[in-house]
Amino acid sequence: MFRTEGGDGDGIGGRKKKEKAAPSKKKGKRVSFADSAEVFSIEGGNNEEDVSSDESKRVHGRFTPEEDATLMEAMRGYAEMKQLGEKGLEMIGSCRKYPELKGCWDDIAKSLPHRPYLAIYHRARILLYRGAERKWTDDEKEKIRRFVEINGTDWKTLARELGKSEIHVKDTWRRMKPKNLKKGRWTQDEHQNLFDLVNLDLRLKAHQIKNPDHRMLRDNISWEAISDKLTTRNHKNCCLKWYETLASPMVKEGIWSDVDDYLLVEALQKVDAVCIEDVDWDSLLDHRSGEVCRQRWNQMVRAIGGHREKPFIEQVEVLSRRYCPEMIEYRSEEKV
Repeated sequence: MFRTEGGDGDGIGGRKKKEKAAPSKKKGKRVSFADSAEVFSIEGGNNEEDVSSDESKRVHGRFTPEEDATLMEAMRGYAEMKQLGEKGLEMIGSCRKYPELKGCWDDIAKSLPHRPYLAIYHRARILLYRGAERKWTDDEKEKIRRFVEINGTDWKTLARELGKSEIHVKDTWRRMKPKNLKKGRWTQDEHQNLFDLVNLDLRLKAHQIKNPDHRMLRDNISWEAISDKLTTRNHKNCCLKWYETLASPMVKEGIWSDVDDYLLVEALQKVDAVCIEDVDWDSLLDHRSGEVCRQRWNQMVRAIGGHREKPFIEQVEVLSRRYCPEMIEYRSEEKV
């Protein structure tokens, strides 16, 4: 059923190399003889039309129960053929640890020739881990909860402590409903905490090493980590709240940028204005009109909770803590 020879790489990595090496154009093979000047071409090999035709026949999307059964049978058959014993499936799932299993996924993938190789590889690993997992006990779930509260989402360490797979520890945590998870309207404290957590995340990234062309990675906000610290909302709700409420809609309209928030607050700190009527809005930002600056200021004030009714000078002080000056360089480089 299986061919044991072949496979230039270990598991998925070797397959990628093979796929990259596939010729994109029809070429002839040049053959020469040691003691002869005769050189000629042999037409053949894979060509672009053949590759396109094969790809068009691939099936994508959700695996059927029949395909899952076929894939599991293929892995069991491979383990039996290689005489891997009781831990055969476990060894296949961690094939990089076992040199003798080099090329195993090439053979297993032949059981579903209509499926892309990478899809087979990832689906097989899910099936292997699913089969190895039993139902989580309440005690184990509580251990996960306590670990995350103290150490954060270090799934690798937690999986080792529990004797579980890292994938399933992470998935179990996502399915667990936090004790104080809320739904519905956000409180002002939640708004403030989310804002502070996101800006802290961005400030930390502002001090990280830049990539080779000296540009900072765009946003790349760690929503799961922020959700873990906020504790009352899941990561999806945190992300939506940030971009739909706290981040300015004027950015999407093209009349404002994220960095302008920081520049505006910095400019207001420098002007000698006791009340909002004292501000010369047209002189704050050279690249933005006074009308646009005032519009954004009104949006920012609405997001500071109980400080909305405070004097103008106190509002500036509150927002200056949110939009700290050291973020200006980071936000500016995002646009590069």
